[in-house]
Amino acid sequence: MDAVRIDDVEVKDNNTLIIRIRVMDYAMRYDGLQVNTHVYDAKGMVRFTEVNGKQMNMYRLFISKDEVEKSNGMLIIKAIIEGKDVQRVRIRASIIQEHKEVEYGEGIVSL
Repeated sequence: MDAVRIDDVEVKDNNTLIIRIRVMDYAMRYDGLQVNTHVYDAKGMVRFTEVNGKQMNMYRLFISKDEVEKSNGMLIIKAIIEGKDVQRVRIRASIIQEHKEVEYGEGIVSL
């Protein structure tokens, strides 16, 4: 169905990610969008620091349906990679309805 898509991931200074996510034409009921990451082959984590200009400090990110709709389905997320020797990061954005994932998009970023 491709209702969620990670449009672009920009890497800055080898530890900052600028992630662009688009939620497109999802007509079904949902609660929000959850964004998770996984660091491959290294001890590290990704901390989300900003969503559409709003400051935050989270390791697991949930964005309500209201916030998604306010931004017309376009989300720009800034994140910091914490840890050493991180080479690859997987990013997964999921539409959540009643605690269940109903749609998702994902991508892998090489640093």
